Amino acid sequence: MRSAEFNDTAFNDTAPTTRVQIDVREPTSPGKQLPLPGQQGPGGPTVVSVAGEVDASNSRRIESRVASLITRRVDVIIDLTAVSFMGSCGLWAVVGLPQIAHGYDVGCAVVTSDAVDRLLQVVNHCRPPWVFDDLPSATKAFAAAELRLAS
Repeated sequence: MRSAEFNDTAFNDTAPTTRVQIDVREPTSPGKQLPLPGQQGPGGPTVVSVAGEVDASNSRRIESRVASLITRRVDVIIDLTAVSFMGSCGLWAVVGLPQIAHGYDVGCAVVTSDAVDRLLQVVNHCRPPWVFDDLPSATKAFAAAELRLAS
């Protein structure tokens, strides 16, 4: 597992920084349970887990990490279950990145937390079809080949 903690102030040098943890877990093999941290192997989607608060001080780091996987044609699950706050700038990870993945013929699912669901309800008034309540549901959608987005 590659893990990094970012403390980024790209938008305002005087603003307090917000800490976010980003972990990338590659699967062990197709059809198997998602790997524990530190395990890697071929097949299945890569899980990008995000924990903490997502706002303007760190959302671009998350987007960059996921976009680099998408452009390498890697199926991705963005796991936001440990996100306690998401500002509107983080919405791109939920709505925009899966649409970009579709352009690369790559699957991209998002697993949300209550904080992310609240933002989706306020801004979008609905949940896109690639948004799931838990990691097993998102993984099952990949296994059933249901995750290629419809236009």
